[in-house]
Amino acid sequence: MSDKKVGSDVERPMSPAGLTRRDFLKISGAGLAGAALLGVAGCGGGGGGGQQGGGGGGGNSLIVALDQEPAILNQFIVGGDLAATNNITSAIIESPLRIMPDLSFEPQLADGMPKVIQDDPLVIEYKLKDGLKWSDGKPLTSADAKWTYEQQVAKKNQIITRFGWEKVTKFETPDDLTVRITFSEPFAPWMSILGGSATQILPKHVYEGKDFNKVMNDELVGSGPFKLKEWKKGQSVVVERNENYWGEKAPLDQITYRFIPDTNTLVTSLQSGEVEFINPPPDIGLLEKLEGIDGATVEYKSGTVYEHITFNVEKIDNLKMRQAIAYGINRDQAVEQILKGQVTPLNSFLVPEQKPFATPAWEKYTYDKARATQLVEEAKAEGAATEITFSTTSDARLRETLQEVIQQQLKDIGITVKIDNSSAETFFGERTPAGDFEMGEWAWLANPDPSSTTIFAGNQVPPKGQNYARYKNDEVTRLLEDSDKAIDEAERADLLKQAQELIAEDLPMLPMYQRPEYYAWAERLSGPDVNPTIAGPFWNVGEWSVSG
Repeated sequence: MSDKKVGSDVERPMSPAGLTRRDFLKISGAGLAGAALLGVAGCGGGGGGGQQGGGGGGGNSLIVALDQEPAILNQFIVGGDLAATNNITSAIIESPLRIMPDLSFEPQLADGMPKVIQDDPLVIEYKLKDGLKWSDGKPLTSADAKWTYEQQVAKKNQIITRFGWEKVTKFETPDDLTVRITFSEPFAPWMSILGGSATQILPKHVYEGKDFNKVMNDELVGSGPFKLKEWKKGQSVVVERNENYWGEKAPLDQITYRFIPDTNTLVTSLQSGEVEFINPPPDIGLLEKLEGIDGATVEYKSGTVYEHITFNVEKIDNLKMRQAIAYGINRDQAVEQILKGQVTPLNSFLVPEQKPFATPAWEKYTYDKARATQLVEEAKAEGAATEITFSTTSDARLRETLQEVIQQQLKDIGITVKIDNSSAETFFGERTPAGDFEMGEWAWLANPDPSSTTIFAGNQVPPKGQNYARYKNDEVTRLLEDSDKAIDEAERADLLKQAQELIAEDLPMLPMYQRPEYYAWAERLSGPDVNPTIAGPFWNVGEWSVSG
């Protein structure tokens, strides 16, 4: 998932969708963000009622607030894997495909959906739209796509992940608009390397011959509806309409992204009219505070970021103890206590929106105090310790509250829980990769593609992958790896469902809930549409407009 400096918490996106464990570390918190979305906001919310949310940029410009600032603008390299980087650059640079709110893909630069022209080895082909242009007016062609691919596989470049691209044996450009990609073997998640974070096409004529690890740190030329105007470090980024945009011109003249790391200040800034759009990280009581802002529109959806408890199975190696914890946690009660009916317990590591691949394999772990107590006694008789250390990111109010609820619930079945939290930077950057935890809570970001091999395959223990549970089951590994090669959707779904059932039996993790994604905006703004995926809130910002 992610690891970078975070203020309150983090989420870890799975690398299969072109992301790495660093992708979107810090969704809330102060200053520099990290790379995962997992987190719970630590700072409260603003008070209810008050002034109408208006004002902001004024005229035909818009001021939005972000709770984190990018470190650099190059999403492909280490340091560019922050949620804020994606939020800002989504207006500037584009991909062959884009991710829709329902986790489907839609053509962006591609002229229609890519086609599979051969199954084994896999060969895919897509055509670029005719008339595409960069913001400097030069044409965007298949040569740009090939050059971008060459940067992704060049060993000298500090690329975050080469997932998928390392399986490419040929990248052909038969003409200026056609891209043909040949893989060494069947590769089911192929669509995920054409849409999402770090899947954009870059301008060869601008960056060729320059140091890829530095040249896009502070500036970026793209093909999107806006272009970069100014970046005042520590304060704001301003983008302005791209008059050379190949598509319909953006209604807005310019957008200012103002950096406000404190959740309470985000809310009060919208309330006072200083900003006109916010996407604050979840916090206790936040929804009520947002709905108390006169004139503001508030929308939320259960997102593709999900919180869970992971066991280090090398330290909590007794299955009966893990089962006791699963039956001893009243997930309904815990989730209701922190989010008041906004979400319900999740029953797999694939969210329900990932149809047809998700199956509720964990639904059998309903609260059963008597069964949990008996399992504790059996585990203790087998030599298992009844004191468990529970760790997460510090200063994450939702998580720490959930820890306290679970601590009390497990005390009732004879398990003593000791809480040992660390900063997000330490927890994700050091402790989880090293296996320095017994029971941990964080979040994963579900991607449009359901591949979870990097998290659960036995050969994916760090530093090779993101299997922080150190979970090893040869049959699960086989099923997951076979699912990555299964091009047929029904076959792939069957393999993944079998894997989910086996993982639920072994219990290296216990899903908790899908995090709600909140948008709130001023009355004169129209266009925001909640996209609870890695695409982020500004996925369609080229369509936003203001009145008055």
